[in-house]
Amino acid sequence: MCLNCDATRRGFLRLGLGAAGLAALPRRTRAAGLKPLIMLDPGHGGHDPGAIAPDGYYEKTITLATALELRGALLETGRYRVAMTRMTDHFVTLQGRVNLAVEHQADMFLSMHCDHLPESNLRGASIFTLSNKASDKLAAAVAQDENNADGPSGTPAEVSPQVASILASLETRATKIGSATLADDIASAFSARIPLLPDPTRSANFAVLRDPSIPSTLLEMGCLSNAEDERRLRNLEQRRLLVARLTDAIGRYFSDPGQGQVAG
Repeated sequence: MCLNCDATRRGFLRLGLGAAGLAALPRRTRAAGLKPLIMLDPGHGGHDPGAIAPDGYYEKTITLATALELRGALLETGRYRVAMTRMTDHFVTLQGRVNLAVEHQADMFLSMHCDHLPESNLRGASIFTLSNKASDKLAAAVAQDENNADGPSGTPAEVSPQVASILASLETRATKIGSATLADDIASAFSARIPLLPDPTRSANFAVLRDPSIPSTLLEMGCLSNAEDERRLRNLEQRRLLVARLTDAIGRYFSDPGQGQVAG
């Protein structure tokens, strides 16, 4: 969470990004003693199944089930408040997901997805942060795929040079560092426990990560194009292991005094 963003700056950014009505929603400093709020974003939903495994299993089903399990695990710690962009099988636009995080004044935004890659031998999780230029071709392809979730008529427009300039000038250093720190914490928590793609921390221009005041990452939990990953993602015990590792990563993140320490 950007603790130093004032109402004027956030209002200007909202107008620049075309998010109607959000200019009047200033980010407030979290009150003393108030637990951090984590916004979980299960990807896809409703008419948008997301990636589809060769046997017909839907990404939207895995993301929702895992996010609900993670919500329960986080609440059980007693250290956080948790909100979700969806808790049932319904569709939410990409901008709608961002708007919900802003309205809730989230301290962290975690978007949860599953990959579908051209090479079926590729497997493992990967973690993405926002950048105007993709870190590599794979990151660019994943971002393009995820940014198409709203369909041809609803796909968010590319950021104009003017808005890109606003984004670059208003995105705080703390937010960039927070997003990168969260990505690294997830990769570290997964290491040797959850399979990871080579170079698992990547970046690209994901529409759902574009709010400049909320540390945000997009997690691809595995590849539905890979049979082993699909079995892992559909297995309850394996999902619980993933949830436990994510809970640990989030705990590490908020234990860093730079991110707002949470009492255990």
